[in-house]
Amino acid sequence: MNTVNTGKGLKVRAHKGDAMTFLAFDLAQSKTQNFTGFTIRVTPGTRAPYYMTNLLRYPAAILKKNNIKPAGAGSTLYAPIQKYRWVHVPATFHQIENVFYGTYTYDVTPRYLVDDVLQPLDSNRTVTVSIDVSPFQSGNFQIGFTRGFVASQAYVNHFGNNSKVRPNKTDLIFDIRYKSGSVSVTKNGQKVSQDYTFEDQHVWMGWQARSRVLEFLDETLADSQLTLDAFAFDLDEPVVCDRLLKLARQGRLRMILDNSSTHVGTDASGNIAFEDQFEARFKQQAIAPSTIFRGKFQSLAHSKVFIQKKKSTDIAVKVLTGSTNFSTNGFYINANHVLIYTSRSVAKLFEDAFNASFSADLMKTFRNTNLAVQDHLVKESGMPDMTIRISPHTEPVATTFFKTISERIKAAESDVLFAIMQDSSASSILDAVKFVRDNNENIFSYGITDTTTSISLYKPHSKHGILVAGKGGAKILPPPFDKEPAIPGIAIHHKFVVVDFKGKNPVVYCGSSNLAFGPEQKNGDNLIEIRNPAAVTVFAIEAIRLVDHFSFRDRTENTDQIYLQTSGAATPWYASYYASDDLHFVERTLMISAKN
Repeated sequence: MNTVNTGKGLKVRAHKGDAMTFLAFDLAQSKTQNFTGFTIRVTPGTRAPYYMTNLLRYPAAILKKNNIKPAGAGSTLYAPIQKYRWVHVPATFHQIENVFYGTYTYDVTPRYLVDDVLQPLDSNRTVTVSIDVSPFQSGNFQIGFTRGFVASQAYVNHFGNNSKVRPNKTDLIFDIRYKSGSVSVTKNGQKVSQDYTFEDQHVWMGWQARSRVLEFLDETLADSQLTLDAFAFDLDEPVVCDRLLKLARQGRLRMILDNSSTHVGTDASGNIAFEDQFEARFKQQAIAPSTIFRGKFQSLAHSKVFIQKKKSTDIAVKVLTGSTNFSTNGFYINANHVLIYTSRSVAKLFEDAFNASFSADLMKTFRNTNLAVQDHLVKESGMPDMTIRISPHTEPVATTFFKTISERIKAAESDVLFAIMQDSSASSILDAVKFVRDNNENIFSYGITDTTTSISLYKPHSKHGILVAGKGGAKILPPPFDKEPAIPGIAIHHKFVVVDFKGKNPVVYCGSSNLAFGPEQKNGDNLIEIRNPAAVTVFAIEAIRLVDHFSFRDRTENTDQIYLQTSGAATPWYASYYASDDLHFVERTLMISAKN
């Protein structure tokens, strides 16, 4: 879903994401003299409007000259956005506890700075677009993302530099209502200390993915005629574990839980693996027919899947999968996604895979079953057009579909956007992503991996693609920013590649697979190819959100200060958006286009 409006030389297009909006702007070049950025006013339904926040602001001398108070200097009313696009997430700054879902209206106004004096807001130049902002659902299909923003100014505003998401490394289940920390906030003009709980952190950080997972479990618990089958890799999220054990006590849970080396035994400090703790509790509390199998395939039981079934018929009716491990790191530290399908055919496919994996002997031979050998095409009402592949595979099978996916990426017509945990593994798919970035400057390439030795930041007068790292960026940012906490684990745990978000045949590859050739033959996983424009758009926006966030940290690591550009610059900030040899030009013209 997207909507567009035009007026007075300004064009604005809004795309729907998962409880967020991607806004693209285009201003006629003839209207750019003294142009200093875009002011954006947001009106959520019938609630009071507010101006979006910009973390960049003018230097102190400009604030003083314009009589702008420091407390309001970050409002886009006084700090216009110096970019031609923006991702708006309602619950980042303005709506924390009571998020509104529904129609949002965005009033976008170009602003001008003459001799360092910000000119008044001119409503005659304003262009307005309205769009639904809500959790993503299309028919019987849902997507949910974690926030993945421990290293962010928004996190610091809410929780300071405390990045602990559990009280210790010993207790599997703990009361999330316990105090986690306190943060200094301003109330009535004075700084006061405000406590927050682990739950406060978890709700904010887990965002839509946490909500979708808990909804799935609560729905199962509430209906005594439903049972649950589960694949789990990491397993230590306290609320998830508590709900799973409740189902086990009612005889309504079967589970395959990974037992690879990081999930068994004790660590160097003598702490018992959380997965071992869960297994012990399960065996103490469960009643038949609840049962648990600890195992791995040739390497890992890497899937993260819940399958809901009708007890009376044993028919699978709904399934949740994706990249999100059922752990505190998976929900609250990593950037991740979940996918939910209310479909008997899709649920049956995963249920068949569960049944075909429920023993060490079955795991050894799984790669030779039709479940692993065949591509599973889904074309049904209420479902996205997609292909599901379930691993581990034999080498010939993996070779064939890796080639198919790689060729599709190399044949991209407009864009390739991605968020991949690791891009250094042997893989023709990952090689294809690199090939596009390094060899095809006609394609807008924009992506992020957790760590990388080949960061590629924006360079003026180059259309070379962008690659940034989720880890390794600056924690101590230049003024006027606050110090941010280190990321205690993997930042980017996604495994998705978007091809032609703005093209005629958009597709996204996602799921639990690491997109690596060797693991595809050794791990229990799924790789889902979705050919639905709305779903592809949602993933494209997620990639842009993450790359924008972490590229800022990558490029400011050795910067003394960073502010909005003021009057008199030799090269205006917006010039690159009109230079045909520049990636910003490709970005501006692509994102505002009506394709897709």
